[in-house]
Amino acid sequence: MQLSVFNLYVEDFPDPGEVLVHNTLSGAYVVLPRELLSTLEQRAGGPSLEGPETARNETLATLDELSDPDIGVVVADREQEERAYRDWFEGQRALPDMKAIVAVNRACNFACSYCCQADVMDGSVMTPAVADASAAWLAARAIAVGAQRLHVTFVGGEPLLHPDRIVALASRLRALLDQGGEGRGDGGGNGRAIALTIGLITNGLFLDEEMVRRLEPHGLTIAQVTLDGDERTHSRSRISKRGEPTFARIFANVIAASRRIRIALNGNYQRDTIAGFAPLIRDLAAADFGREHGISFTPALASLGAPAGSGSGQCTWSRSDHGYRVALQDELLRHGYRPLDLHVIGPCSFHQHHMYVVDVDGAILKCPGFLGHAEWAIGHVASGLTGRYRELLSIDTASTCGGCAHRPNCAGGCVAHALLRGGEPGAPYDPSLADHHCEFDYLQTAATQGLPRAYLMSTAGSVDDAMAAFPAPPVTLPTHGPDDGPISSTNVAPRRGRRSVSLPVMR
Repeated sequence: MQLSVFNLYVEDFPDPGEVLVHNTLSGAYVVLPRELLSTLEQRAGGPSLEGPETARNETLATLDELSDPDIGVVVADREQEERAYRDWFEGQRALPDMKAIVAVNRACNFACSYCCQADVMDGSVMTPAVADASAAWLAARAIAVGAQRLHVTFVGGEPLLHPDRIVALASRLRALLDQGGEGRGDGGGNGRAIALTIGLITNGLFLDEEMVRRLEPHGLTIAQVTLDGDERTHSRSRISKRGEPTFARIFANVIAASRRIRIALNGNYQRDTIAGFAPLIRDLAAADFGREHGISFTPALASLGAPAGSGSGQCTWSRSDHGYRVALQDELLRHGYRPLDLHVIGPCSFHQHHMYVVDVDGAILKCPGFLGHAEWAIGHVASGLTGRYRELLSIDTASTCGGCAHRPNCAGGCVAHALLRGGEPGAPYDPSLADHHCEFDYLQTAATQGLPRAYLMSTAGSVDDAMAAFPAPPVTLPTHGPDDGPISSTNVAPRRGRRSVSLPVMR
């Protein structure tokens, strides 16, 4: 018997002399006496336990419980455990449902200071012919892989600059799926069509009631919208090309849309915008933004095609002010929201067999990080997939991570970032590039701060009881200072970085 390589430990919690153990592969939490844990650490081969027979029997019974696969804190064999991880990971990769991201344009009405597409935004728009071919390929692929559900997320640029493209593609896709379902059956010849839902990644400016009502009949169920704090801070980083204020309109759209569809609300904080995030949470609660919606606040990163030095100036959470994320989680909980666990940031959908991205020109990609980079295409909607699809699927990110316990919650970090840094398509994946996008430091903070929070939220009698026992966050959320002042033309955009050259196309 030996301790699992997937264990994470929090010493002297929940009480002195105890250790909270979380197994990232099984998901289990257990609390062990430090003395027992020390014994297991010293005897990797199935300890020869000393002491009275009663004590030995009690310890052996504990070991049997800890080695239950649903717990997994103790394992008999590391090689067998690695096989179990591989089997689990392959199961995640081979999920039967199909997902796709479709870029209807590379145009945007915003010039966000940390835009990760700034290097490819040229104002181009998907033509009706490419939209029709994209619908045909997506439908054929979903039928071919036996998907029961297909979810398509429309992106840009700003996708709602061209809602007609969305409606046309979604309508054609629905018709093709219905036709295919009649002939395909559902493995048993019952002729069931593939369920289709659609989503948006949008800046929210055009997500008004009319737009939601227009897209709902085509399967709209979710929209991801970004608010970088309250009006003072949002207007610094998420900048309208026309110079108009946008926060109030987006906030109102988010609240109204949340009554009809699910909202995934994002926020990207920086040192000069973090003060607006606690006020945003309070404003959301006051406006009765539903607790069933997702909220995620993370450091703004200078990654992929973002201007150098923008955002936090770093390409990973680990090198940014990730301590604020813990404090923001507490603030969300305080107002009744249930954010995702701090220590879970993956695995990324890049690894899934049936996740595809369609670019404006019809190029098929494996990740939205490759949008605008046709050299990384894995096919085209007019001709289908190429051999590169299998090449990218075969990338073994686990080999870059050794025996890291965080693998089930990360799976090697951002593969697209590493590949783009590596340069030429077709070159072997370079494991050393993992260092440039590894989130180990962040995940270690999440283990120290996040695991006690997750454990207490599962075991305490109420959220208030759990929060009363939380460890103090590593940083305190700042508040607005007297020099922040109201929004004005002089402080709307103090730092723009390199502006996108995409056309300011409007509806």
